[in-house]
Amino acid sequence: MGPWMPWALVGLMCAVLLSTVLFIRRSAVEASSLVVRGMANVLMHAGLDAFREGTGPPTQQALQAFLEAHQEGGLRYVAIIEDGRVLTSVGEGSLGEIQDATQLRIEKGKGRFIHRLRKPRPDPSTTVSGAGGEPLPPPSPPEPRRNLRIGYEFEPITALELTDRSQHLLVIAVVSVMGILGLTFAFTRSLAQREALATELERGRRLAALGTMSAVLAHELRNPLASLKGHAQLLAERVERDEVLRPKADRVVGEAVRLEQLMNDLLSFVRSGELRRTGTDPNEVLRAAVEATGETRVEAHYLPGREHWELDAGRFQQALENVLRNAVQVSPDGRRVEVGVEREGTSLIFTVRDHGPGIPKGDEERIFEPFVTGRLRGVGLGLAITRRIVELHGGSVSARTHAGGGAEFRLTVPARGV
Repeated sequence: MGPWMPWALVGLMCAVLLSTVLFIRRSAVEASSLVVRGMANVLMHAGLDAFREGTGPPTQQALQAFLEAHQEGGLRYVAIIEDGRVLTSVGEGSLGEIQDATQLRIEKGKGRFIHRLRKPRPDPSTTVSGAGGEPLPPPSPPEPRRNLRIGYEFEPITALELTDRSQHLLVIAVVSVMGILGLTFAFTRSLAQREALATELERGRRLAALGTMSAVLAHELRNPLASLKGHAQLLAERVERDEVLRPKADRVVGEAVRLEQLMNDLLSFVRSGELRRTGTDPNEVLRAAVEATGETRVEAHYLPGREHWELDAGRFQQALENVLRNAVQVSPDGRRVEVGVEREGTSLIFTVRDHGPGIPKGDEERIFEPFVTGRLRGVGLGLAITRRIVELHGGSVSARTHAGGGAEFRLTVPARGV
């Protein structure tokens, strides 16, 4: 399972959850709208049935009785209207702007509508025939009905509860999605930290085993090598004037010196004793490393003033020399290696940039492993020793290919106690 799989599964689950809740929310809003219209229809028919008889407006007592009968259903206000003005009303509320034809309106959780109170009487001028087919005399004209309307303001309690519950469900779903995403982030981060810790433990175990083996080999080979080197030097002095034997003796001495340097590198690699920190000027450490490497091939940039940092000057100089020597070896003739030291916050940054081919993509960490090298000579311990020394100082080493070409190494050392 790739690192993206948990996020894909969680994203799919959250999408399904949110889409389901949004569908429920939309359905609830549509249902609440139907409930409001149904309630308005019920109130309208109830009003028509209650005030069907009579020609004048209903009395205050009749309106109060109607309000009390429908108050549990959400009715809050009833008014009788004639010619755009309220004749009588009961309850607490208002109808807003009164119009001749008012449709159902929902404002701030309340519904309002107005309808005609009574239907008009039939036209009294219509002729009515008797049993023999002869027209009857027209009846006496009844009292004309007034143009009355009735208005309501009500709270659609059921619809509001339905909408509120769907809103709460949506909030719960959003909070649940955020919680799921948070737990997924914590889980993936914990998993990444666990994998990083396992990798670091495995690296430490391998380095410990490698260090033990290297220490044993270095100690066992150092004494015979010293004897070999000493006798080779004596032999070289004896055959100094022999044009045939002299080059061969010099080669033996040279190889012995190379093996001696290798033994020293192995011992430096496995060395993990406590640092001997003293108040050291970083400029002096850098200057000593540049002089040991060769000032003609290195362009150095120092801090503007003297500072004192708690460093093991000798070992940190060795760390810088290892990086500088590699940089000089890979840079073409005529191009100088650039090295500098600067302060960033509470940290000291040493930067080394060469003009070689750069670092192959994906090898930014691998090049610091012991015995990893791209050169024909050397065993690849220089950068591993540099990392060990910098980490003993509580810092870190990083490498990257510079945008302008070549490799760039950064040795970061925090102030002691930071």
